[in-house]
Amino acid sequence: MEFDAASARAFLQLPEGYALPDVDDLMHDARAILLHTVNLRTETRAPGIQISPVWENRDGQAALRATVVPVEIEARHFEGKGMMALRDPNALTMIADAVEILADEPVVAAQALVVTASVWISEEAPVRPLGLPYKGHFKLLTLVIADFLRKVGAGFDELEWLTSIGLLGAYHNPDEDPPAEQVRAAAREKSLRLAAEEEAWMAALLRNAEG
Repeated sequence: MEFDAASARAFLQLPEGYALPDVDDLMHDARAILLHTVNLRTETRAPGIQISPVWENRDGQAALRATVVPVEIEARHFEGKGMMALRDPNALTMIADAVEILADEPVVAAQALVVTASVWISEEAPVRPLGLPYKGHFKLLTLVIADFLRKVGAGFDELEWLTSIGLLGAYHNPDEDPPAEQVRAAAREKSLRLAAEEEAWMAALLRNAEG
């Protein structure tokens, strides 16, 4: 999918001229969103409802959608290695920094995050308002978190994840890190493996649904 600046901002629900909070406030929002979403997942699991972790703008209110994904994808997001990695404050700082950079590059952001969005979001799915005003960075922030959890949960290291969202150049230290091309090659290989794995899980889900 190709984006220009206008369609990228529409996809990210990121208003033109929006003043992004500073990194500390982004980290605070990330923690609050993670806690709220995990609690909602606990609440909805008993009746068998799956929820998307991506917060969207619904008439000025924050909302999320019901979803149907393979249990492996859901478990990787909520219980996998990525969630464990977020216990390290440095990981949240990195995510907040990435959001700050991507907010200034909406086309790069949209292209980097569209696959993760497609995993979780179906436009026809029911929407649940969260009773909170929508802030202009919520969808971008939650997509970045979801992308981190999806990929780190699948074995990406932090540099490989940053590469996958177009930010290797902002973080790569040639004196300490592996060569950039080596990191890019590893990220490509793991991206292909992740896509094949998720495709197989989705095919199995569809077969089971068809009986």
